[in-house]
Amino acid sequence: MAAMQQPISLPSRYFWRRFVAFALDLFIFQAAILISVHCISTAFSLDLRFARWTSMECTEKVPDQLAKRIETGWPLNPNELRTNEICEVRQFPFGRQRYLRTTVLFEPWDYVTPTQVLTIPVDTDENPVTRTTPSYSNLISGIGNTVLIALAFACFSAKGRRTFGKAVYFLRVTSVDGKGPDFVTALKREILKFSPNVLFSAAAFAISLFPAYPTEDFDALLAIFHDGYAPSDTTMIWLYGIWTVTIMAWWLLPFAEWKERSFMIASAPAKS
Repeated sequence: MAAMQQPISLPSRYFWRRFVAFALDLFIFQAAILISVHCISTAFSLDLRFARWTSMECTEKVPDQLAKRIETGWPLNPNELRTNEICEVRQFPFGRQRYLRTTVLFEPWDYVTPTQVLTIPVDTDENPVTRTTPSYSNLISGIGNTVLIALAFACFSAKGRRTFGKAVYFLRVTSVDGKGPDFVTALKREILKFSPNVLFSAAAFAISLFPAYPTEDFDALLAIFHDGYAPSDTTMIWLYGIWTVTIMAWWLLPFAEWKERSFMIASAPAKS
């Protein structure tokens, strides 16, 4: 029993083999999920929003009353051009959601010059709704995507099986007794590995609970945009940065002693 508690130690040269194998498998599994979700979304006219795979159908047919309200509250300067659109997205299981998207471009009106974009939900009467709209769909899809990837890795790692990347680099997941872990143990290992993804989805959802704009009055919001206001992406940039650092550090922790003792499994060279 004492021998079973000894931490696993792999030669350092296996690190890069394991890292490249993992990156290859992650790319393959994520691509398979994206393609599958895209096919399902297309077949059933749904936007499942897995792994930020989003689509939105827009039309420039905006009610005259709403268009006049925008023109009054946000008049254009001579060097500006505006487009108003009503965009619709269907999300499973959240039904249909509609948005007003107002885009103002500055001359010479190309994709390089600065723009201002105001995107806000509208109700069934095409009236802008400025209240907070929690991103439940993104939370569920983020967790769902993580679970699918963890399941894929666990299925291909349990009972001596190998993923494509591990097969290429002659690696196999084994316990200290040389046997492959069962599916439950492999799944626990993968869930622990990808837990930062779940935390990221939860953090992004928490941010969506805060107001997106500095005021809930639509006419006042138009005046603010007319004065040059542009939403800041600083919060999301910081969130992505912190998440990237955290997840890279977390994925290196399987090489640490405490985690190896907890699961007693690691990727080792496959025996011929």
